[in-house]
Amino acid sequence: MKIIIIGGSIGGLSAGIALDCKGYDVEIYERSAGRMQDRGAGLVIQPDMIDYLQEHRIAAKEIFGIPAYERQVLNSNGHPSYTFKNDTSFTSWNYIWQQLKDYFPENRYFFGHQLEKIEEKDNQVTVTFANGVEKTADLVVGADGYSSVTRAHFLPESVPAYAGYVAYRGLIPESKMTDEEIAFFENKFSIYPYQHSHLLCYLVPGTKGELNRGQRLYNWVWYLNKSEQQLNEILTDKDGKKRLYAVPPAFLSNKSINDLHQLANEELPAILRDRVLQTENPFVQVIVDLAVPQMYSGRIVLLGDAAFVVRPHTASGTAKAYRDAIALADSLYYHKDDIDSALPHWNELQIREASHLIQYGKQLALRSGLGG
Repeated sequence: MKIIIIGGSIGGLSAGIALDCKGYDVEIYERSAGRMQDRGAGLVIQPDMIDYLQEHRIAAKEIFGIPAYERQVLNSNGHPSYTFKNDTSFTSWNYIWQQLKDYFPENRYFFGHQLEKIEEKDNQVTVTFANGVEKTADLVVGADGYSSVTRAHFLPESVPAYAGYVAYRGLIPESKMTDEEIAFFENKFSIYPYQHSHLLCYLVPGTKGELNRGQRLYNWVWYLNKSEQQLNEILTDKDGKKRLYAVPPAFLSNKSINDLHQLANEELPAILRDRVLQTENPFVQVIVDLAVPQMYSGRIVLLGDAAFVVRPHTASGTAKAYRDAIALADSLYYHKDDIDSALPHWNELQIREASHLIQYGKQLALRSGLGG
């Protein structure tokens, strides 16, 4: 069976690897011209994904990321008000993407392919890219994120909806922090909750996956409610370009950065305020909700953020994409490549899981006074 995957992010690579392991002929087409980076910064790696990476010898347990053995909740003075045991590994988007990319066959991963058109005929799907390349497959997998062109083909009315708040994010080289500051955050998940907001932080691998002390990165995420008008201002970058769902590092406007710094001075304890102020290139992610009524049509399927976007508080966005991918490969294999039988079965299970995560994420946000 010939399968084309649109989107070469973590979800697309997970699908490519899972389907390749089942013996399918898989190719991945990514719109970016070259190596992707700085997408989402730090993230939690879930236990089942750790098991999968080990099982397929994609990565050894020792290099997954930075462990956090303790969770500390900070008070308004920046001191731990209470602590408890934690068993989580933190990694970065860049790091996990590179591990998956290195594992998938290089000659079947293609950069620089922006999807323009999809046509279905006689149980075949033909995709046409902006560069003129045309490909035909038995199945097309849309793993092309929030602004999925694949989704727009059969679900044009399903679009992300603003949840009422944003996540400012930043990365700081560990070498730019003092020994005392590093000791305060090392091997800990730190969170500062306060009215209608919270900031969390932890250490992640360095820009090239470094895990050694002195070479890692300090990662922070700060959730803040923003009106539609404030959101429009934030999404207008330093060049005056209006962004859709995020403003990447080095592109926030001077006004947005100044506003962020002012808010840090007003609302954060010194240990966290100083981290925000010393971040050279903060960036921002718009928090959105998206839920499709179904994850397939004919010979086209959607997975990951192309189908459902869950709130980041669940720490399950990446894991959900990975689970969608594994379940799809298993369902096709179980149904002996009978697509008409496999897809409804897969669709039912994944929608059930995604719906649960969406509601859970909204509950967590409301508890923090985020969104509405």
